[in-house]
Amino acid sequence: MKRWRTDGWLRRAAAALALLTVAIAVGRPDGACAEPPLSVAASLSRTKLERVGDYVRNEIATGKIPGAVILVQQHGHPVYFESFGVRDVASQLPMTADSIFRLYSMSKPVTSVAAMMLVEDGKLRLDDPVSKYIPDFADVKVGVEKRGEPALALEPLNRPITIEDLLRHTSGLTYGFYGDSAVRKLYANSDLFDGDFDNARFVERIAKLPLAEQPGTRWDYGHSTDVLGRVVEVISGQSLFGFEKQRLLDPLGMTETASARDDRDRVLRGRCGAAAARRRADA
Repeated sequence: MKRWRTDGWLRRAAAALALLTVAIAVGRPDGACAEPPLSVAASLSRTKLERVGDYVRNEIATGKIPGAVILVQQHGHPVYFESFGVRDVASQLPMTADSIFRLYSMSKPVTSVAAMMLVEDGKLRLDDPVSKYIPDFADVKVGVEKRGEPALALEPLNRPITIEDLLRHTSGLTYGFYGDSAVRKLYANSDLFDGDFDNARFVERIAKLPLAEQPGTRWDYGHSTDVLGRVVEVISGQSLFGFEKQRLLDPLGMTETASARDDRDRVLRGRCGAAAARRRADA
């Protein structure tokens, strides 16, 4: 993973502000695609906010990013809102307030909310063992590196992985794209992402790999939410996205949120352009 340089407050502020901009189009009505008026009573320095814009423009000019949208709000009111550059390098379409962004790892909070909805429904408990819904996890082992021994030792679980472990990333499941431990190398060199597969097949593959730690002993950012998503499917009898769309996304008006950016034309048109196309189709 590429790390941002943080040699000054402006770089840190710009990186943080960029993270705040990605969801600006979510939940707003179709007629609200224009940039909102800025608050005149803002106490933040307009001059210093403009320096953030200057930084982003330089990032674009030097080819580091194609474009960005920055929104800063104070007490619920926008005090800085600006679009920069282009949303698509090939077409050179300008970045606009309704641009649709790809957000890595945002399926994690959405899936976690879906799971908590099932808890609220009384269909799932936080202390349930994962193996109750996915039996393959009943026999999973923990990979332990021992000094002087080349082979990875496989030890039994001290306790089962629970739903709570999946939610808080203490399941022992990890990722294979960072770190150099023996378990992470197994993840990296496994067949996890080979061919076409659904959540059921993917989780079946994960269950064949050892855990990096005993459940509940360490926070480890990894595939926990992938497994949690499969639990949602097993309980609901729906696909993960189908459940999230019906129970969460559509009721919140998040009609342009999806688990994959598979409609390039929709992305290029932006949220409001896509909504307008749907209205024309329905007319």
